[in-house]
Amino acid sequence: MEHERQLEADLEAAILDVRRDDDELEIGQVSEYLLSEDRINRYLIGLQDECTRASFYCTATRSIAYKPVTGESPSKLVDTVPGLANRKQLRDWIVDQEWSWIHPRYRWLIESE
Repeated sequence: MEHERQLEADLEAAILDVRRDDDELEIGQVSEYLLSEDRINRYLIGLQDECTRASFYCTATRSIAYKPVTGESPSKLVDTVPGLANRKQLRDWIVDQEWSWIHPRYRWLIESE
């Protein structure tokens, strides 16, 4: 339970650090929603583009799904990156991206580069 609270606080701090002037953004609700979407078949990788886009790895389709981190509903699917058929392709994709915040489960990939 403490781990989940720390993860949510870390995510909120990252969003607040970049988006502090965004009055329309309910940071607590957004971070809670994004972490609730982080489940067995869809893993939150992190936030990109100044914390305006959340990236999830979808195991069923082996693709990346992007969701907005804006005033609109974060349940809206914005775009996908298909064709990440194996772990090496996923790793390479993660390492090649610019991250505003990355989930701790993937940080070791970035730190090892």
